[in-house]
Formats: sequence, structure tokens, C-alpha cells
Amino acid sequence: MKYLIWFLIGFTVIYLFYFITVVLQVKKYEKFRNSNQVMFFVKRYNLDPKKINIKKFINIISINNSFIIALSFSLTTVTNNFIYILLIGLSSIIPLILITYHFIGIYLKKENLK
Repeated sequence: MKYLIWFLIGFTVIYLFYFITVVLQVKKYEKFRNSNQVMFFVKRYNLDPKKINIKKFINIISINNSFIIALSFSLTTVTNNFIYILLIGLSSIIPLILITYHFIGIYLKKENLK
């Protein structure tokens, strides 16, 4: 139960940070459209960048990144050994990024074809 509470607190704090610094910055949406994150999805999943709903994309990425960071943080609270914390953190972040970004790419490809 303790780990679930850590996860929820971490997710909420991180998402609020993303929300304030990224999602609410409407003036920078066009700049974000040309960012490396968007270009990764455009090239990897053959998307049309003009068809991507950038506000929806930013929200999806913010929620996803908050989830990844909060879950990795929660997993590292299992131990107090610094070496194990690093190993658990690195070994959980990389697969989470690869898996969740793949699902986002598939979702965006379906949305882009409509």
C-alpha cells in the first residue's frame, strides 16, 4: 500500500509539473511540433505532422512520461542500497519508455489514418 501511495503522489506531482511547464504553454505548441519527440513519432511511425493534434499529443506524452517516472521512482523505493536503486531505476525506465512509446505510436498511427 505504501508503494501505491508513493506512486500516486509521484505521478500527481510530476504531471502537475508537466502541466504547468508544457501543456499550458499554448504559444509554444508550434515549436513543440518541430521537437525531437514529435519527429521521432513522425519518422518511426510514418505520420503526417500536420495531422497530429498537438494538444492531444502533448497531453498523452505528459501523462506517459509522468507514469514512467512515477513508476520507476516507486520501484526504487523498495531498497535503500544506492547501487540497487540505480540498477532498478535504469532497468525499469528503458523498457517502460520503449513499450509505452510504441503503444503511443500505434495509437497515433490509427488516429492519423482517420
